[in-house]
Amino acid sequence: MKVGEFKVVDDYFPKWLIHNVSNYIAMIPVRWDNSPYRDTFSKCRFMGNMLLEKDEWQLKDVPNSWFLQYLIESIKLDICKEYNITNTLRCLHNGQFPMEIMNAVNHTDADNDNYLSVIYMGHGASGDTVLCDKDGNDVERVSFKEGRMVIFNSHQLHRGEAPTEGYRCTWGLVFPLFDPTFSGETINSLLTLRP
Repeated sequence: MKVGEFKVVDDYFPKWLIHNVSNYIAMIPVRWDNSPYRDTFSKCRFMGNMLLEKDEWQLKDVPNSWFLQYLIESIKLDICKEYNITNTLRCLHNGQFPMEIMNAVNHTDADNDNYLSVIYMGHGASGDTVLCDKDGNDVERVSFKEGRMVIFNSHQLHRGEAPTEGYRCTWGLVFPLFDPTFSGETINSLLTLRP
């Protein structure tokens, strides 16, 4: 998926599952130290916790989420199957309350366009995901809906707005669009095998 392109997926999971997952997501422990960039901490700070890094569960005191694994496999094998995703770089749990400081600033999830982002809207009733052009101008506004997924290139500028009321939780997943287990040495050895 190229920068500027995006896809919204609704109603992939049944309503009863979306409801049960919403309750689970709202109870995930968070810290008040989440910010898109280190230098934006004073302008934008909200709740968060890294759930998964390089396919490894990160919360030592919380059991691995069966739904997160189901979501990842659904993305890899069905929703985004055309990308042949092999690994998950990360899943960041974001939590926001209706406070100005909890409005995210425009940011990217990767430094280049070799990654795919999926925002899973897990709990809440408001707080748009906004996609921006390279100059930071709003291009597309996707309203919050529990169970909705917004898929775009990780080098796309975007932000998650704070809710107008209540608590908003999203999961930000990032997938490499290449096989990270396929090293340069492996490529070189394969190239030498060709006639």
